[in-house]
Amino acid sequence: MADFKETDLYMPVKELFEKLGYSVRAEVKNCDVLAVRGTETVVIELKKSFNITLVYQLMQRQTITSNVYAAIPRPDKGARERTWKSMVKLCERLDFGLITVAVDSPLKFAEIICSPSKMMKITNYRRKKEAENEVAKRSGDFNLGGSTRRKIITAYREKSIELLCLAEKYSRLSGSLLKELGYEPKAYSILYKNYYKWFEKAEKGVYCVSETGRQALDEPQYSAIVKFYRESFKTKSDVE
Repeated sequence: MADFKETDLYMPVKELFEKLGYSVRAEVKNCDVLAVRGTETVVIELKKSFNITLVYQLMQRQTITSNVYAAIPRPDKGARERTWKSMVKLCERLDFGLITVAVDSPLKFAEIICSPSKMMKITNYRRKKEAENEVAKRSGDFNLGGSTRRKIITAYREKSIELLCLAEKYSRLSGSLLKELGYEPKAYSILYKNYYKWFEKAEKGVYCVSETGRQALDEPQYSAIVKFYRESFKTKSDVE
C-alpha cells in the first residue's frame, strides 16, 4: 500500500463498468474516467482518499451528468465504522455514487457501494456532448485513469498519430491521397496546421514525417497506438 497510486484504481473500475456493458475511456475532458452506454454517461473520479476536494470535484461533474461516482481504495478493516457510514451517507445525500477498489487484495476488484439516483439536473449540455464526442472519436483506450504529468492521448492527438503512421507508410501525404483513402477533409488540416511539429512540407500541398515526428514514433508512451495503426495499415502484400 505504500506505493499505491490513483492509477492503480483504474483497471478494476474499467473492468467493472465494461462488464456492465459500458465503453470506458480514461482522461476525457478532465474527467478521470468516462463510461458510455447508449445515451447514458457516467463519470468516475479516482482518488486515494475521500476528502473535501473530491466532493467539490464531484459536484462540478454533476453539471454534465447525473451519474457521478467517486472511486477510492477499500477501507482497512481497522477503519472506524462510524466514519465509513458517515461517508456513505454523505454520498447518498449529495447524490454521488461510491465505488471501492480492493487494492489490498490480489484480485484488485471494484465494488459499487451506492449509486446516484440520476435525478440531478444537467446544466452543461455542451460539455456533456463534448465529452461523449471525445469518447466516440477515440479508437481505443490509450490512457490510464488518474495519471498526472503525462501527455493525454486525446482524439486529436490520436488522429495526428494515425496520420503520422500513414505518412510513414506512404512517405508523403496530400489532400488528394487522404481523400482517396477515405479520410474527411478536416484530416488534411492536421498536416498543414502541424500542431505537434510532426510533419514538414515536401512541396506545395504535400507533407512528410519531420525529425520530431520520427522521434514521436519511437516515444514509449505512444508505442501501443503506433503499433495499432502500423498493424491496421498493413496490406495483404505487406503481410506476405
